[in-house]
Amino acid sequence: MQITQHPTADSLELRLTGRIDATWADHLSKNIENAVRAGCHQVVLNFAGVEYISSLGIRVLLVQYKLLKSVNGSLGISHANDFCRNVLTTVGLSSLMVPDGAAVAAKPERRPAQTIGGATYEVYPQPVSVPLSCTLVGEPERLGSTGYNQEHCRLLTFAKGSFGLGLGAFGEGFADCEGRFGEFLAAAGCAISLPTNEAHALPDFVVEEGELVPRVETLYALTGSGDFSSMVRFDALAGGPGKIGLSELVTSLMELAGSDAIAFVMLAEAAGLVGASLRKSPAGQAVSTALPAVRDWLSFTSERSADKSLCLLVGVAGRNFEDGAAAFVRPLKSDSPVRAHIHAAAFPYRPVPRGELAFPATVAETLAVSTPNAVLHLMADARPFEGVGETDLARGACWMGPLNTIARG
Repeated sequence: MQITQHPTADSLELRLTGRIDATWADHLSKNIENAVRAGCHQVVLNFAGVEYISSLGIRVLLVQYKLLKSVNGSLGISHANDFCRNVLTTVGLSSLMVPDGAAVAAKPERRPAQTIGGATYEVYPQPVSVPLSCTLVGEPERLGSTGYNQEHCRLLTFAKGSFGLGLGAFGEGFADCEGRFGEFLAAAGCAISLPTNEAHALPDFVVEEGELVPRVETLYALTGSGDFSSMVRFDALAGGPGKIGLSELVTSLMELAGSDAIAFVMLAEAAGLVGASLRKSPAGQAVSTALPAVRDWLSFTSERSADKSLCLLVGVAGRNFEDGAAAFVRPLKSDSPVRAHIHAAAFPYRPVPRGELAFPATVAETLAVSTPNAVLHLMADARPFEGVGETDLARGACWMGPLNTIARG
């Protein structure tokens, strides 16, 4: 089978020639998936050259139709011959057929858009009843000095309407969590934590349901509450490298917010995550940053991890943090005036739905259909020769807003 791509203003047409049978069904599936990964969510299959379609071909159409529908996209079929048209009608897929030469109608996305640096941004203003505020909990400087004991542990709850990130664990009290403290992030009634009690431990998570609200025993954290004032869609420019560095993205978000300090939650398609996570709990002992001991304490991304994955980011970023907040943030890059603290949970790849997305529902749905496989404290790797740079993202949705206050808890 031959497949050629013919992009239009609103969609991508794939012109097919050959048979969609057991030999070529997977080939078609991968072509559609690659188009979705590249950001094309309105796809038309031109069947003018298709001679035959089998049950496996029908299965591909159903799977890809559901995939595109899940991201507010669409799949259409044009120029089908009588045989293919009869098959599609018989199996109940006649609704996929569009008039020959017509594009699939895209959902309206007419919002203010602009290009900043290497990406385009589309802003969806959100109603704000309560301005965003950030609370600083604990003493992050103890991580590399004395470690933490029971008096430093605080129980925090993360219901919908709140967010947070830091070091913590799921459990009941310091003694229960002593050997598991690691990176965590929380947003929209969902919390994800990476335990440190096993060498290859997987992230655990809790989602708010009825009386069940995520509770995290915390050593230190940045927490927040209030309403995000904007949902921002961002896409790396198609004519460039197809990715945008985290430092550039966060700086652009601050520009869009018109603020020197913002908080954000982001669901993005990653081109590569760069960061670190704890291997051991800092309860009762400080993390050593000296070689070679640091390798026993921290797991670094020696190369870009989670390439072509979906990731959930929670962060606070800004310029000119006051002394009380300075210990909670670090420069995004060695030459960046913006300081931030950002944690990311990585999931198997799924495209981020297009259009305006509801914040709590989108985050909850991500955890309902997929399981996180890593949690990282994102930071740039600027080592000469060996450094792998910073986190790069391709596209995504970000809920963000200016921080009204940043205060000690």
